[in-house]
Amino acid sequence: MPIDPNDPEVAAYLRRMANKQSRVEAQMEALNQRYQAMASAAEDDKIELKRLGQALKKAAARIRYIEDIPGKRVPYFMGFQINVPGQSNPTVSIAGSRLSDAKQVSQDGPFVATTYLSAFLLRTYSLGPYDGTTEDSGRPNDPDAGSEVITPLTGRFRPVSSSADPFSGAYIGPGIGGIPANAASIAAAQAVQTFRPGIIDFLFEVADEGVDRLRQNQIPIPSRYLFSEFDRPLYLPVSDFFERGSAIRFSATLTRDIGFAEINYASLPNGFQEGAVSPPPDPIANDPAQSGRMIVALGGTLYFTMLGYKILQAQSPAV
Repeated sequence: MPIDPNDPEVAAYLRRMANKQSRVEAQMEALNQRYQAMASAAEDDKIELKRLGQALKKAAARIRYIEDIPGKRVPYFMGFQINVPGQSNPTVSIAGSRLSDAKQVSQDGPFVATTYLSAFLLRTYSLGPYDGTTEDSGRPNDPDAGSEVITPLTGRFRPVSSSADPFSGAYIGPGIGGIPANAASIAAAQAVQTFRPGIIDFLFEVADEGVDRLRQNQIPIPSRYLFSEFDRPLYLPVSDFFERGSAIRFSATLTRDIGFAEINYASLPNGFQEGAVSPPPDPIANDPAQSGRMIVALGGTLYFTMLGYKILQAQSPAV
């Protein structure tokens, strides 16, 4: 039986089928778009996974320890130098003075510190001219106060902690051990003094100013630790790393005055004479009238050294 296209029922059926086809096409288009989005996301995930794999591989190959840094190792002394003034005026104390020196790591390679070392180079300074009761007993020809004078103490290296002189101030003469206490009088204790001049005591700090990182907390380190067993250096628990261009600052705070010393002389420092006495008194002669004495202020140069090594031809940055 032929279908009449003008039949209302046929026309309605055809319209329903057309609408259904349109909905199916719309659903298929939506599914296709979703598929494309999922495929794109999967591709992005694949790229991201690839990048993550590369990052993990790079992290695994990255230098994690100082020993892994490629380059030639050469010994290196990173030295710091601080001039400690002499106490030319006895009424002015330099205890508590904070002195510092800063050095920069050169660009030829990073620096690795393993040990701290320190020493004090002693210098002597004039207290200035002064008159006595007579010209012969005064010192009118001495240089101005604070002028460095060359004496037998000049140029000697001294310890950086008074613990290197364990018997300083101790009375170790007769009257100790079983002898009546009055035998060890105060005068005798004052007369026996084993203190050696020029020993310096200080508190020190080390800082990497390039990254604002201190090597201690807010409490400075006693110089006693630098020579824990009489010239035994301070070994660091681990190697300390400083990148190229790092600014390292060493600071020292004096805990006491270095003080003064009275010395014998045969030829007065810098050619000066005592009053009008010519030639100068000879301290070798056992004649008090021929004994020359001079009081000088003690100062000098404090050396602090970070002993370690440089890594030459290292990559930049090294870590």
